[in-house]
Amino acid sequence: MNKALALITLSLLISLLACGTQDTVVLPEINEYSTGECCRYTWQENDGWAFIAWAIELDGGAEVLAIQSGYSPAERPQPGEVVTLPLPQELSEALENRLESARLVREATEVLQTGDTTSVRRLLQSAMQRDPEWSIPTYNISLIILKQEGPAAVLELLEPIAYKYDAALIQSEIAWNRGDPNEALRQLEICLMDESPPFEALAAAALIYTVTGHYYQAAGIWREILASPQADASIRLMAVRYAILYEERNR
Repeated sequence: MNKALALITLSLLISLLACGTQDTVVLPEINEYSTGECCRYTWQENDGWAFIAWAIELDGGAEVLAIQSGYSPAERPQPGEVVTLPLPQELSEALENRLESARLVREATEVLQTGDTTSVRRLLQSAMQRDPEWSIPTYNISLIILKQEGPAAVLELLEPIAYKYDAALIQSEIAWNRGDPNEALRQLEICLMDESPPFEALAAAALIYTVTGHYYQAAGIWREILASPQADASIRLMAVRYAILYEERNR
């Protein structure tokens, strides 16, 4: 690979990893609804179908959740109203813990806009304590600690959720910044094992494949990105730029 291509590839990778770790980016996991079972839940002020669907990580989003719960998507229950969510009743306590954790994450996101990271960290730590199994508070607080204290303070915190793609993205960025592209790629390959890996992980992996000389693998990923209308426009543009650079390299 010529020097110009290498430099451009490196700059693209750095910007891509940065956009893959925004403070407020939170992506839900995919779980199935429970068929024929329901969990009673008392609606709280500021609840919404989108908020609950995000918090309990159910596939289908707010609209499907509302319908499965016996409401039209435009309806919002009143605070204090008991609703039946499509979850097993034995998950009632876990549901309460998850939603309380989600409220703390939501509050932390709002406080973050003021720049008060001390309060944000306190709120996220409370969210982690309320639901230790949920990766979102850990991921968000890791981003703050990474900026304030550096990678050494983050790696141990991320270890319990290392199999999650968002944690893998952070660890990949840390490995890249310390000059270890092979470890960065290993972390990104955790993302690639997902059935629907995020496009920022695909693109970052393609760029590292390029830097390390694995052009065939890189080209395959770029083709996958270009073939998907769901890919973000900036990532598709990156794929086009790479294709042009790769063509110039092979002349």
